[in-house]
Amino acid sequence: MKSSSSSGGSITPLMRQYNKIKAQYPDKILFFRMGDFYEMFGDDAVKAAPILNIALTSRGHINGEKIPLAGVPHHSADKYLARLLEAGEKVVIVEQTEDPRQAKGVVKREVVEILTPGTATIEGVVDETDHLYLLSLYPNGSDAGLAYVDLLSGRFLLEEGRYENIFEKIRVLSPQEVIYPQVGEEDDLIAKLRKDSSVRLTGYEEWNFEYKTAVRELCEFFDVSTLDGFGVADKKLGLTAAGAIYRYLRENNRTRLDHIRRLTEAQSDDYMTLDYNTIRNLELVRNLSENSERDSLFHAVNRTSTAGGARRLKENILRPYKKLGPILHRQQGVKELYHARDLALDLSLMLKRLPDLERLAGRLGMRKINPRQLASIKDGLSIGTEILARMKELRTEVFSNIVSTYPASDDLIRLIVEALVDEPPLTANKGSILRRGFSEELDGLKDSIRDARDYIASLQKTERERTGITSLKVGFNKVFGYYIEVTRTHQDKVPSDYIRKQTLVNAERFITQKLKEKEELILAAEEKIFSLEERLYNELTDRVAEWMGNILMAADYLSEIDLVASLSNLAAEKMYCCPELKEDGALEIIEGRHPVIEDLLPPGSFIANDVNLAVDDDRIMVLTGPNMSGKSTYLRQNGLIVILAQIGSFVPAESAVIGLVDRVFTRVGAIDNLARGQSTFLVEMIESSNILHNATERSLILLDEVGRGTSTFDGLSIAWSVVEYINENIRARTIFATHYHELTGMADIYERIFNCQVAVKRWEDQIIFLHKIIPGGCDDSYGIEVARLAGIPRKAITRSKELLKLLESGKFSQSQLAKGIHKTINQRSLFDITPSPVEEELKKIDLNNTTPIDALRILNKLKEILGDE
Repeated sequence: MKSSSSSGGSITPLMRQYNKIKAQYPDKILFFRMGDFYEMFGDDAVKAAPILNIALTSRGHINGEKIPLAGVPHHSADKYLARLLEAGEKVVIVEQTEDPRQAKGVVKREVVEILTPGTATIEGVVDETDHLYLLSLYPNGSDAGLAYVDLLSGRFLLEEGRYENIFEKIRVLSPQEVIYPQVGEEDDLIAKLRKDSSVRLTGYEEWNFEYKTAVRELCEFFDVSTLDGFGVADKKLGLTAAGAIYRYLRENNRTRLDHIRRLTEAQSDDYMTLDYNTIRNLELVRNLSENSERDSLFHAVNRTSTAGGARRLKENILRPYKKLGPILHRQQGVKELYHARDLALDLSLMLKRLPDLERLAGRLGMRKINPRQLASIKDGLSIGTEILARMKELRTEVFSNIVSTYPASDDLIRLIVEALVDEPPLTANKGSILRRGFSEELDGLKDSIRDARDYIASLQKTERERTGITSLKVGFNKVFGYYIEVTRTHQDKVPSDYIRKQTLVNAERFITQKLKEKEELILAAEEKIFSLEERLYNELTDRVAEWMGNILMAADYLSEIDLVASLSNLAAEKMYCCPELKEDGALEIIEGRHPVIEDLLPPGSFIANDVNLAVDDDRIMVLTGPNMSGKSTYLRQNGLIVILAQIGSFVPAESAVIGLVDRVFTRVGAIDNLARGQSTFLVEMIESSNILHNATERSLILLDEVGRGTSTFDGLSIAWSVVEYINENIRARTIFATHYHELTGMADIYERIFNCQVAVKRWEDQIIFLHKIIPGGCDDSYGIEVARLAGIPRKAITRSKELLKLLESGKFSQSQLAKGIHKTINQRSLFDITPSPVEEELKKIDLNNTTPIDALRILNKLKEILGDE
């Protein structure tokens, strides 16, 4: 961008300074601090103004053209920065690094931070229940390594895997930003991610992805000689990605990272893997219609009192346990609090007072914590101590472990209490932060100011007495400082030691040498206090940061307490039952309910249903029934019940016996991929293939209408072969919902396959969905009746009934059938079409027993039928 001057010719020193910095960051927006504002110039201003909905003005000229200018107040900058980051922009923060009053020429300015979508820790960038993930991806052949870090919490993880698994993991994590090696020819995995508009990709120089450099720099950062202690030393691809993340943070964040204390392998045999389609189809954390949390499983069951507890609940829903130990560990705690209602409710009330300790620790680790937030750490730890004392009567292992290993925090609480004033300010450079007694030097400066102000406060009285001027006033303003004001009527009484400072219309203002000395003392002491308090505060945060491990451990324990208490409150509120978890393959749920849908209906109106997939027999249910009858709801509710059980929660049922599931697979819908140009049928086959390749005998498979996207015979053949393959090769517990009634015959041929249907009741020419799952197969899809319920015009419904009878007659080939149908439009007798509804009604009339009133009613009905047609 060209620089400006007010005259329109030469470049001013300020704009020369700006241009020098901007040249280093041509692809980023500069937030250039000027007094109380952050200013943007040139193309940056033009780009940012509409995003931020602020005025676009100008500053000076260059070559006769105005230079665009836009600015935002520094005190509210975070909300504007959040909007720019949400729009995918990166922002360079340029701060004034010297006091303008002491500057010789242009005030010195430096880049203090570069904000990117994955590194910005400002308020409003991410919801309190979500993680702020910066992810690094290192493709290598058909494999890839990835690492991801949450700067707000300090979590730093890595893993490795095949392309398809890594791609799936990235979709599940939904990171705010993905960095990757920028090379000439883009890797297939990067190209695939680029098609996913939700992923923000940032190319990063290839030389930043170097294994040996990564290991050396990570060892230096963690202050260890080897990474063996983290259990990741053999993860070459993952470590390469992790090293690149560390470099990216060092370049952009430019802060301490004391809260990042370990590097952990993300893959674990303790947790169930849920793929993106399952997470989406089951609406675990976001709904399908709006992509918001509303009406998701997380939204329906979240009764947590803290942000940390809510994040833990969401994490566990996305990664349920698959081993019995950790499930029972939490479930027993839930059960104990379920039977101790008063204690559970008391704990929840106490937890509501907690600040977000994990994120406060993150701000402390980066040294971005203000005095009020530092005081909140003390408050949180104090509340934690109260909670711990209240828990001592609990006996289950989850609570006894926390009580016995909860980190000591009394000394840290005392340190902060003794250091900070009772109500500290939001900023550390305006004084009034530290308590009296914390620093002798600081107290001495404050005493000198107090003494000087006491002198000035008493000066008005003493000078009135000394001069005899009863209207004499002592005042202060920011321009002239302290002064003594005397009206013109008393000018003759002004003492000789008064020095004239300002002339007003009706008065004169003076100072004395001593008043000037006191003023200078106050100003000098205040400046020293601001500087000293800022230094002492920084030293205090360094001392508090030495307790980082204790703070993070306390946050972790309190989040677990919150989650367990919330699950007990949920169970009591919604009348959930405690499931019996087993190692075998049973799945027996009595009167199960959908945890989300039952909340959307009037109390007691949801129709509960059973499921029984036995260990040896009846492993695969073929579920038939009309569309709109509740098959998809039934599939989803059983998947949700299993997931709730395997996070240690009670479940919405009368009783439940659940053999541990290693993975839940679902195949429902294809909304996402249709936007990527993939047909419904192709998406269906890709997802089904994934299930058949990755499911095991311990999996739960939920398939809905496989084969519907192609011709009838093709679809039926595929659906049959999928069920057959699962039965013969995988033997997983499966519910297969289908409109192919021919599949009900599989139960007579194969062991482990059985039929169920959604009950339907006929009443006159209508059907009523009972939403009840009963044994046996359904031999009618009731498609025409469903179409009528959906509001298809009566004329189309009537015609569809005629054509259905024609198709069911079996007298014609497909070509003859098509020709015949076409001809019946003008020649309705060609295929012996059934009588019209009017004819049918006329045949029903019994003339011998029809009264005049009945006749009028019949005529009215016939008229309505003709009108609908």
